[in-house]
Amino acid sequence: MVISTNPNIFFHTIPIFQTIMIKALDQEHHRRNSVCLKHGYFTLNMLIILFVFNIFLFIWRFNFDLRINIRAARFYNTEEEFEKLHFRLKLYRCPYCGQIGFLILHGSLYGYSEDSNTQKIKRGHRIFCSNRKRRKGCGGSFSILKAEFIKNFMVSGLTVWKFLSGIKEDTSLIEAFRRSGSGLGEASAYRLLIKFKHNQARLRTFMTRVKDPPILKHCKDAVIQTIAHLKSLFPQSPCPVSEFQYCFQASFF
Repeated sequence: MVISTNPNIFFHTIPIFQTIMIKALDQEHHRRNSVCLKHGYFTLNMLIILFVFNIFLFIWRFNFDLRINIRAARFYNTEEEFEKLHFRLKLYRCPYCGQIGFLILHGSLYGYSEDSNTQKIKRGHRIFCSNRKRRKGCGGSFSILKAEFIKNFMVSGLTVWKFLSGIKEDTSLIEAFRRSGSGLGEASAYRLLIKFKHNQARLRTFMTRVKDPPILKHCKDAVIQTIAHLKSLFPQSPCPVSEFQYCFQASFF
């Protein structure tokens, strides 16, 4: 629901309605005995009505937007889940302009597989804030990805988790990346580790909201502590990286 009313209409009506409400309250005060419970109950109701009335006048005066702040999910697990999201797409707010009712499906999102630089796989869908045919959208677009993929990265979430698990087991960096099964070069191992270190504070901020980190008495390495925290948060999941993206609706990197 959108309340869009000219606030100038209410400038002169505010004192009038306030005066009416206060006079009604005074009359009721003189009519009933102050020690009567009914009088106290009625007076409280009048105060509540006056307070709510002033709030609505305040909102009208400054032309506030009372629409529910619902944003579309950024990650999903199955195509059936995306179909439900697609069905409710008109109810979501655009992340750029904040408008509701102008989001439309803008095709599928494809990317290269980490095992081949020629094979393309479906990674998600594109959403468009329509500004066509005089619609009031901003024309911006954003992606909704499968939780198993990481935005702007060819490697999957499962590959990243296998790589991080190898680091936690005190395996050498290159050996841990080889065991992850990725077809990328060994230089990607260093880039992934640097990216993970740069995002540690953000990742731990999300995870601490749900669960405190485990206590590792004989480990002072922040990387190992973050990996252990991620594993303790999703102990039953084969890929905590994908679960993190789906649970918090935020990219891992």
